[in-house]
Amino acid sequence: MSNIYESAEATLGFISSPCLTKVELRVACRGISDRDALSKPDPCVVLKMQSHGQWFEVDRTEVIRSSSSPVFSKIFLVDYYFEEVQRLRFELHDISSGNNGLRDADFLGAMECTLGQIVSTEETDQSSTQTGKYCWKVFYNGDSRGVVW
Repeated sequence: MSNIYESAEATLGFISSPCLTKVELRVACRGISDRDALSKPDPCVVLKMQSHGQWFEVDRTEVIRSSSSPVFSKIFLVDYYFEEVQRLRFELHDISSGNNGLRDADFLGAMECTLGQIVSTEETDQSSTQTGKYCWKVFYNGDSRGVVW
């Protein structure tokens, strides 16, 4: 998946900087609402970054089938530039069975923050920007930061 990230990096216009560090981000969700009464969601989280007022996909997690509280194994490796405000958007999607694309997926919610918010705090709670029913919490574990819905 590094090709996707390198492509996003080029699209977002980031250049090498002496004030750069790599940050690992992990994502987990708890208590995702079932939109389909017959089955649990098949969640996937898409990470986007904002550049020049537009959102660009950086990477996405794997799809975890039939889970309302997934812990994704995908680790997002993000370049952190100390002098820049880097806006992140985590989008939660319910992927249709038999299809891993977003075209037929149900959008479940999103959370926006800055990478600086994640890096600078050990724990914080914020309301989701999409709906009031989702909240997020940042956790720190060694060299990794995590976002829990």
